[in-house]
Amino acid sequence: MVTTNRPLLRELGTLPNLLTLLRVPLAALIWVAPANITWLLSLMAVAAVSDWLDGWFARRAGLAGESIGAWLDPLCDKTFILSVLVAVWLARGPPVWMAVVASTREVVLLPLVIARFAVPRLRKGGIPWRALMLGKATTVAQFVLFAAVLWDWRVGWLPLTLACGALGLGAGLQYSLRAWRALHPREG
Repeated sequence: MVTTNRPLLRELGTLPNLLTLLRVPLAALIWVAPANITWLLSLMAVAAVSDWLDGWFARRAGLAGESIGAWLDPLCDKTFILSVLVAVWLARGPPVWMAVVASTREVVLLPLVIARFAVPRLRKGGIPWRALMLGKATTVAQFVLFAAVLWDWRVGWLPLTLACGALGLGAGLQYSLRAWRALHPREG
């Protein structure tokens, strides 16, 4: 939900949102050389830096909170992460169940995201989208797992997959609870 009176295109053109949107072409660039470890890790590093910078610039410009960037950032993050996940799994062939467990946060949040845009009450309900620490920790764990799979560090696959699943479940539940509380504020 855009909370300012600025037109959508003007708000999308802010430096923080342009840095956020950078992750979409980065997600496409993964497919230039999806089996190249250096290429993938470089793109992951650029995405991580853009993710940090967009938040830093948004806070400095007073754009943090529930502006368009608050929902655009996680959308672009998920687009990038999904692209990396599919590329890594196709290139290296680890068990599919690992990808599912590593994506627990996304699986838990998918119904909330669909409902957010499909149900009129939820579109108007002001569901907060800004990132939470558990969500950020999940993303870091996912990136570490992707690197372990790329480098074929099999001894780390299981603990990292379980860490992604546990953090992702916690983050998904935390985001869902926050949305529930926003839609059902306590009376009195």
